[in-house]
Amino acid sequence: MIALSTAYILPCCIGGLWGDWWGGFVYAGIIRTFLVQQSTFCVNSIAHWLGDHTYDDRNSPRDHLFTALITLGEGYHNFHHEFPSDYRNAIVWYQYDPTKWMIWVWKQVGLAHNLKLFRRAEIEKGKLQQDQKKLDLTLAKLRSTNLQLLPVMEWSEYLDQVRKGRSWLTIAGLVYDVGTFVEEHPGGRSMIYSGIGKDATAMFHGGVYNHSNAAHQLLATMQVGIIRGGGEVEILKRHGKCGPPLK
Repeated sequence: MIALSTAYILPCCIGGLWGDWWGGFVYAGIIRTFLVQQSTFCVNSIAHWLGDHTYDDRNSPRDHLFTALITLGEGYHNFHHEFPSDYRNAIVWYQYDPTKWMIWVWKQVGLAHNLKLFRRAEIEKGKLQQDQKKLDLTLAKLRSTNLQLLPVMEWSEYLDQVRKGRSWLTIAGLVYDVGTFVEEHPGGRSMIYSGIGKDATAMFHGGVYNHSNAAHQLLATMQVGIIRGGGEVEILKRHGKCGPPLK
């Protein structure tokens, strides 16, 4: 009865003060109810379609300012699903959540009690884990070569390819084809040529020059194989299973 009175009878009475009973009933009653219902339904539609998975992407709820604007703060729906016991939807001070603000005001005047807050450390942990997951996906897209797809070769096979004219060198057990990079190398061609057919790990990691992170990323685009055992294995050489050293 209270809901019916405030939703329809009260608007009619207020409109009637200006001689517009029907206007109060239609505009302030029916149309307003329709708009409020549509706004509420957006929580189960737009809030699961538009925005970011801030804390968890295993389910569909998302966070977005636009949804918050049309649902009076319910737009940070990913947070709500991840931490349902928390009375808030938005936890950052500048995020739009008038419902949270009103509940807080009611608490100050004694109309609300025992408001639930999820542990801050767990909230931050969830966000960092999701950020790391997104970062890992981005890095996977940028990674030039999947190491699991690279062929594994013996040291002797590596030397055979060098004798056939390949500009290959090894660093930390991986084989790199630097043929197209020789002319671009800032240290000159002779520096790269001195490592071809050899294990250039020490040279690359500070023995000659301690290369930058960008150099490591560029080098990763040249991977062509993996050396079994990580390098030249002495026991195989003594048993004659490894080719003679490159001269």
